Amino acid sequence: MIYDEETLYLAQLCENLSRKICGSLIFQQYENTRTKMSQDDTAIAMKANFQKEKEIYEDLSRFGEYVPGIKEQRKALYQKKRQLDLCKTVADFRQAETQLQELLDGVCQQVAQSFSEDVKVNYGNPFFATTKSDCGGNCHAS
Repeated sequence: MIYDEETLYLAQLCENLSRKICGSLIFQQYENTRTKMSQDDTAIAMKANFQKEKEIYEDLSRFGEYVPGIKEQRKALYQKKRQLDLCKTVADFRQAETQLQELLDGVCQQVAQSFSEDVKVNYGNPFFATTKSDCGGNCHAS
């Protein structure tokens, strides 16, 4: 890529936008909930338990759906996942993470639409309201 004044100007604008987003209330809430979650011993233990169950399940699932004990292991995995999801600090973090992702998706959509309505944007959230996608198929028909 050739860097000229215009390219450097655009890079500066991107840095400014990034700083604005990092200074936003949504980002601050995200950082606060991430810090709380990382310092919550209960959440850390639940995450470790979930990871352990996930590894066991993945090892079993390598041998197929009909290996003895896989249904019980899947159930145990889902229970650990549910426990992790119900942990307050984890739930708060995921909510803040979703809000930040929605903000970033909105910025990307605005930038793309400033060029053309036909520009396709790949969104991190499959439930984001849009009529365009970059998959090229007709699965997101409007």
